[in-house]
Amino acid sequence: MRYRWPKGRQSAAVLSFDFDAESGFLFREPEKAKRSLADLEERRFGPRVGVDRILRLLDRLKLRATFFIPGWTVVNHLPQSKRIRDAGHESGAHGNVHEAVAMLDQAQEKSVLQQQLAILKDQLGVVPAGYRSPSWDVNVWTPGLLKSHGFRYDSSLMGNDVPYEVTTPEGPLTEIPVQWIMDDAPLFRHVYGATNAIADPGRVLQMWSKEFTAMHGENGCFVLTCHPFISGRASRVALIEDLVRFMRKHRGVWFTTCEEVAQWHEKGKRS
Repeated sequence: MRYRWPKGRQSAAVLSFDFDAESGFLFREPEKAKRSLADLEERRFGPRVGVDRILRLLDRLKLRATFFIPGWTVVNHLPQSKRIRDAGHESGAHGNVHEAVAMLDQAQEKSVLQQQLAILKDQLGVVPAGYRSPSWDVNVWTPGLLKSHGFRYDSSLMGNDVPYEVTTPEGPLTEIPVQWIMDDAPLFRHVYGATNAIADPGRVLQMWSKEFTAMHGENGCFVLTCHPFISGRASRVALIEDLVRFMRKHRGVWFTTCEEVAQWHEKGKRS
């Protein structure tokens, strides 16, 4: 049976942005981060330019998006984090210093989760409904930790292309699935020694458009994952705008946030 969306819509589309700034670099390469201005400045493009450029795009398109923000980013880039909140977008949790949770034991992961929740509440007045694990790392105990800390949903797993439930000892956790083909990082980030090459935005537009068309035909949930320091570049913002305009040519697309998708999914389970 095909997934049913509200008001007879055929598919859902979520624009999501992981506002990492320097946090991931600080966690993964702390010694290099003490000396590499080049790597730090690459990531500072996000708070310095990318966030506001993306916010202007969303305002032009009249769309709400979901931003997943590490605690470190909130503390160190508070004005930008507040602008995201004040523009009416959803703010979700995304680690404290973008910790790869696969490197943490259960006690450490719980501590990190509590730290980020405290920062979001104290600095932004936000109690997040959703969580996205940094680097999409998820331990077998992670969903239970999220459920026990009041999260409504996670958006880190790839087990379906519509919302589904992950079983936990605390009860089911709604999953808003992601996938690598709809992440900007593998396509646009230059990584020395890696095989990936920086993609032409025109080719990515074609690829994402084809992916959306196929998912729309399957009543899917299209979740795009972008990063302000990557997709805040001018040609990539233009790419996102072109993609949304293409998607709007299709009938029955519900442009929404991760939280609203989770709310709809929970309502469907109850009815």
